[in-house]
Parts: sequence; structure tokens; C-alpha cells
Amino acid sequence: MASKAAKVEELKQTKDGLDVWEDLHRYSAQGDYSAIHPDDLELFKWFGVYRQKPNEGHFMLRVKIPGGALSAFKLREIGHLAKEYGRNFGDVSTRQDIQLHWVQVQDLADIMDRLYNKLGMYQEFSCGDAPRNTTACPLAGELADEIVDAGPFARAISDMYKAGGKEFSNLPRKFKTAVSGCPIHCVAPQITCAALFGVKRMRRGVEERGFGLVVGGGLRDTAHCAQSLRVFLKPDVQLITDVFRRIAHVFRDQDSLRQGRLRARLKFYVAQVGWEAFRDQLEGYLGYRLDHDDSIVWPEGAGSDDHCGGGILRNGLAFVGVPIARGRLSGDQMVQLADLADKYCQHPDRQINATIKQNILLLNIPPAKVADLSKELQDIGLPPNALPVRRELISCTGTQFCNLAVVETKERAKAILDYLEARVPMDEPLFISVSGCPNSCAQYQIADIGLQGTLYTYKGQKGVEHYHVLVGGRLGADPVFARFVCREGDRKIKVPADLVHLAIEQLIRAYQAERQTGECFAAWANRQDMDRLADLITLPDT
Repeated sequence: MASKAAKVEELKQTKDGLDVWEDLHRYSAQGDYSAIHPDDLELFKWFGVYRQKPNEGHFMLRVKIPGGALSAFKLREIGHLAKEYGRNFGDVSTRQDIQLHWVQVQDLADIMDRLYNKLGMYQEFSCGDAPRNTTACPLAGELADEIVDAGPFARAISDMYKAGGKEFSNLPRKFKTAVSGCPIHCVAPQITCAALFGVKRMRRGVEERGFGLVVGGGLRDTAHCAQSLRVFLKPDVQLITDVFRRIAHVFRDQDSLRQGRLRARLKFYVAQVGWEAFRDQLEGYLGYRLDHDDSIVWPEGAGSDDHCGGGILRNGLAFVGVPIARGRLSGDQMVQLADLADKYCQHPDRQINATIKQNILLLNIPPAKVADLSKELQDIGLPPNALPVRRELISCTGTQFCNLAVVETKERAKAILDYLEARVPMDEPLFISVSGCPNSCAQYQIADIGLQGTLYTYKGQKGVEHYHVLVGGRLGADPVFARFVCREGDRKIKVPADLVHLAIEQLIRAYQAERQTGECFAAWANRQDMDRLADLITLPDT
């Protein structure tokens, strides 16, 4: 029997993912889900269309949003699509996309027509073995202390992949890119396949600003921190797109990665050959030597915040962060957010931005109008002044819609959030991740407190939802992946899902009581003995 990797590779050789476009429209016109060939169902992913659990007649549709940048016009239309076809809700993803659910095959043609022709957006490579959405700082071009404006480069990279078409449509697996130009490197470049981060350096007494480049990052159940190529890249669109084009080519051409799906990511290849050999190979593809600089290693910022706290922009106008509880918005709220953006945002071309923490920012607000806007946001159930935990608690899709998840996450995340907001005073944001399986869509390895779903026998009942608990993840100049809390060396503790909020509370209260001046949660957690952490999350009823 052929392996899954062999089957997928054979499918891609038989029919390119981009060639399913006309079939998608044909099936939509027929309106018969049962008529769709299984191979075409797999290739629908190249345009962001997934079979939605339980795989009987409905799809999840991922709306691709390069850099997360939206106008009010676009968000309003996405909200209308959610209301018409998605049972009036959607989820902001950790790659700045918006995902709609409950879409039926007969809906796809109209949705695609409105995205492409009404909004000027595109869906190529929203999923599949291809370049995924390019993420960027949600305040690109707006921050007073910005190192480099990441916005034009994120859009140029995304457009380059789209224009390249079949040049990029058959990679070994997914390929994620990010561009960060702000001091806190808010798009987590160190967990990305290929990413830029802003740097400043002195040359002959003159400050130069540009980008550092890291490759080979990724999470899932085998986390890898991206490795710096120790190069300085000038902020030139042609140079940047050339570099990212060739990185994708290096990845595309590694036939050894196509032997098994689990190890088909760029991170495994970079780990195998090392950053210097990869840089040499990249320069061979480019045909020229990059500007080597051994001082450029890691982004210096913490890399966990997403700017959702709000503030003042370089032009003197304000931005307002809108925390989206567990990343879920109703279609009505999308339309209402769009209406508020039109009412309060002074620059129609720079109004709204999604973040990788599943939040929304409204930009270019007159400072005198922030209070009025905040009141109206409160009235639609999106209070901007919610406690910090709301903007830092994220969750994946979970068993409600995902075929890979083993536990429910969205409602669990809501229950955790409601409990913490009501019962656990918090004076600073803590990154809490709720993930339904080891695949790490919610990035539990870089969270202060990460939850990884699992099933376990509890009080004689098999298959009860539990969570493994991880603590102490952080990025930046001293990156550390979160540790599983264990007993007896490597026995991961399993906390029943119904009680996990209590385990989180005990961790937070211990941190608050014991932290040293200025000590972040990750630093506190990583100086704790494992037995101490295990005691904190072991509850009397477990």
C-alpha cells in the first residue's frame, strides 16, 4: 500500500493544485457535494477550501489577507459572506487570515467572485503544499519607533508567489513566511520557515536599517527555532522578493523531503545541513553573495505582544486594539467593525489590521475620538479595555471543525477566559494557548502557558478530554520553547479539560507571589523545579 506521502506526491504530479480552479466552479454550479472527486477535494486546499469535520457537505474557507491588512470595505464584505454562507461567524487565524465555516459547495463560486472581482483579493496558496499567507507587523509603516516598514515587503512577497503560479504550487509541504520591522518582532519570525526581522547597524559612522533573515523555524510536535543566516538585507523590494523566491526554490528542489509528510518541512532540511551550508546553497541559486554580518543573529524583542494594547502612531493619530476573545467574531461584528472604521479612521487606505494573536487593530483614529470609539466597541461586545488576558489567550479550531483535533478548544478557551477575567486579577498579559492536538496551530510551544489536547481515561471513563500543560515559552534574543510539566522525568501530567482553568490559576498565583522585580512569567517558570510545577497543576480531583 502506498504511503500518504507517495499518494499526495502522485496526486500533485497528476494534477497541479492550481488546476482545480475551473473544477471548483464546475462543482459549485452543480451544487452536489457527493459529485466531487476525492482528489479534487484535496486540491481545493490550494484555494483555501478545506473539508470541514465531519466531512459531509460543508467546508471551511480561509480568506487570505497578506499582512492582515484590511479596508473597511473588505472586512464588511467578509462579514456579509459570514452572514450569508457561514452561519454568521468567522475566526481570525494566527496567520492574520479570517476563516469561515459551514460553507457549501454551491456557495463557492459566489464567494470567490466577490473576493476576486469585488474586493480585488486572491485565494491562491491559502493552503496546500505551497507558500502560505505572508504575515507582517499589523502596524507596519505606522510606528514611531519602527525599524523598517514591513508592509510593502509582505505584500510584494505574497504577490510574487501568486504571480509565479506553478513555480511554487508543488512544494514538499507548506511554506510560511513573515516580515517584521518593529522592535518587538510581533509576527514571531523565529518559528517561521523564512522570515525577516528589522535590524539597525553602524557602517563607517552611518546608521543603516534593513533586515536580518532567519530560515527553518516551525512548531508542530517537533519544534525548531529558525536559524539566522547572518546576513544584512537592504530594504529593497527586488532584493527581498529575489531572496524569498530562491529560498522557496531551494525547498522545492529537495526531493528527499518528499519521502514522508511528517518530515517534509524546511525546518528539517535546515537542521540537517546547517545555516552556513543553506546560505551557500541560497547564494548559489541567487547567483551572487549576500552581505554577510555575523552580528545579526536573533531578533532582540520579546516577540510575544501584538500591539493590541493601543497607542499613538508616528503621525500623531491613535490606534485602538480590539481583543477578540478566542479569535471568534460574528459576521454582524465584522460589519459593525467596518462601519466604525469608516466612521473614525482618517486614512481610508489604512484602517484595519488582523494580528497573529487573533485580534484586530483599528488605525489612524483622532486621539480625541478614542473614548467615543471605545464606547461603541463596548456596545457591540468588543471592549477594547478588556483585561490583558483577553488579547493574549488564543485557540485553534478544535474538534468543532478540525479533522486532526482530539479535544474541543473554542468553548474551552472561552470558559478559561471567563474564569480568569472574573477570578484571577492579572496586571500584565500572559500568553495562553489552547491547542486541540500536537500540531500547534495555536503555538503552544512559545506560550507562557500552553495547553495541548489529549484523550485519557478518567474515573473509569475512556476518551475523556484532557490537556498536557507546558510553561515558559519565549522568543527574542534568548528563545526557549515551553516545557511539558512532567512527573518522574518524562511522564507528562494530564489535566482534565473541565479542571484546567484551576491549574492555570494556580500557576498564575504562584508566579504573582514569587516573581522577582521585573521578572516575566517565562523567566519565573524556567527557574522552577519540575516537581514544583507538577505540584502546582496537580489538582485534588485528578
